[in-house]
Amino acid sequence: MRESQPLPYRPSQGGRLTGQRGAAAFLLMALLGLATGVLVIGHMRSVQGDTSADGRTTLALAQAREALVGYAATYRDFHPGEAFGYLPCPDWGTGIEGQSLSNCGSVDVTVIGRLPWKSLGIPPLRDASGECLWYAVSGNFKTGSSKTKDLLNRDTNGLIEVMAADGTGFVAGASPRQRAVAVVFSPGAILPGQDRSLATTNPPTVCGGNYVPANYLDSDVASSIDNAAAPTTANALSQFIAAEHSDRTSATNDAFNDQLMPVFPDEIFAQHLDQRRDFESYLTDPLTGLLRRSADCLLAYGNSNDGGVYRKYLPWAAQLTIPSFGNSLDYIDTDNNLSGRLPRTAFNTANSSYGSHNNANYKTTPLLGTPQCPGWDQTDEFWEQWKDHLFYAVARAHQVPHHHAHSEFPCSHNECLDVEDPDGIKTGFAAVVIFAGAAQSNQNRDNDANPSYASSNKANPANYLEGVNVTSIDPNDPSYPTNSSAPNRLFSKIAGNDSIMCLQSINFGARLDIDPTCGTSARCVADGTLLAAYRSGVKNNCRTGTSGINSTCQTIANRIDINNCPGAGATYSCERAARDFLSYDCLLGFASNECQLAHSTLTTCS
Repeated sequence: MRESQPLPYRPSQGGRLTGQRGAAAFLLMALLGLATGVLVIGHMRSVQGDTSADGRTTLALAQAREALVGYAATYRDFHPGEAFGYLPCPDWGTGIEGQSLSNCGSVDVTVIGRLPWKSLGIPPLRDASGECLWYAVSGNFKTGSSKTKDLLNRDTNGLIEVMAADGTGFVAGASPRQRAVAVVFSPGAILPGQDRSLATTNPPTVCGGNYVPANYLDSDVASSIDNAAAPTTANALSQFIAAEHSDRTSATNDAFNDQLMPVFPDEIFAQHLDQRRDFESYLTDPLTGLLRRSADCLLAYGNSNDGGVYRKYLPWAAQLTIPSFGNSLDYIDTDNNLSGRLPRTAFNTANSSYGSHNNANYKTTPLLGTPQCPGWDQTDEFWEQWKDHLFYAVARAHQVPHHHAHSEFPCSHNECLDVEDPDGIKTGFAAVVIFAGAAQSNQNRDNDANPSYASSNKANPANYLEGVNVTSIDPNDPSYPTNSSAPNRLFSKIAGNDSIMCLQSINFGARLDIDPTCGTSARCVADGTLLAAYRSGVKNNCRTGTSGINSTCQTIANRIDINNCPGAGATYSCERAARDFLSYDCLLGFASNECQLAHSTLTTCS
């Protein structure tokens, strides 16, 4: 079963904080988050040895870091149609001071510039020397017209390594998962060889000076690491250094006083996005999430074969090993492949040599896309960023070229899929789509040493799925059935935190349809009613202590969650309602419209 959901991340007004609201809130968050910056800042002192000045710099860096995390965690709220997690481009002095660029270099190339304080909705933060902060953003996390189309999810590794003072140890980046996605710099006082005179073109009148990184950020002589430079190659690793200050080293001609603070992927996802009660809904909501939209696209294919709606053929799967897991074009269906990754295109299936088993609608048109799959354009950005998390299996009874797919009861002639839930095993499914939840402690989804998206870790389904889902999705496993007499493949909704959605024949095999619950709708009705009963007037009896959640309520909500329980409405699911019912706001009472909606939806779960 899935782990209990943490209390929600609640930015003001449900979105990124801006203006006066943002400045006050980020100051509080920065104070709370200072401890995580000690590793970087702790060994660095100002040239004068003024520890109070050091504290002012540390606070400014922490405020900037929290503002960046807040920007990424609420990105979609201010950019409809896009996913979460993006960080702003720096300010390069080509527009309004403090505003991020709309385009900062090539795709997946790390860039450096001034911190875009205006775009972050915060004041122009300054270090103890009075200088405004600078900023580097990992090429695969930056926004704008040069933003990545590869992967940007909770398993994406940053492209920035921060080296310790010796130039060989790591502050950030000892492993791929520990790389930073951004670094905020305090440039410190001007050093010999630097020119901070006012720029002649579009001068920064608030912060002063100019936009040349080398006039603010320093190069460490001993290690030859330059904080003012980053590689210009896509997906290349960048190194910055938290070197010792000039007063603490005997290196010849050394002049260094930068202080810096990294931003890590977990700060954006685990600590913020995963705290939002609506975030998981974008991925697995049984009515509107990426998992459901993917199933909708498969359904559209299965009900539009050349031979008519009775010919309920579904596409072959893509391989588990994708040449580049970031490249959508590599998610291709493979002849006779009954399980693997969810394919973006079904060209091979649609153009097979099996005559009336073909599908002219998809011979050149992607499976995942409009016009064949209406509404996909609202989900496509999430597919781009989370595509490595989606898996797919089709039953032998519904694959090309078997004729059983156009019989009334295909499952009586050949294999259909079984799905296990808390009540037992349900049978008779034409296909399953699986969304892999957050990585377990024994799972590694890092890229290979090459920072591109080729990866032996990502190719291994055991790093995404749990229990029987691993062996049943792996066509190379010795137990994988290859003949009609082999037992049905079994998938599980209670193995780890995998989310599963099912397709099956209905109306005596007249057509295919989606069953979000995979046969457990009765439990959805009972559990929805049971959880709703914990409301007594304005009181939520699921609350224990000041902010705890009654374990029985959490167990019920978990069952609703793993069963992908839909609601009676078209856009708000019982799964989402259960999550909202146990959110911090609703544990306090039911005054808000959102809490009222959560309660009413639970009473009408279907």
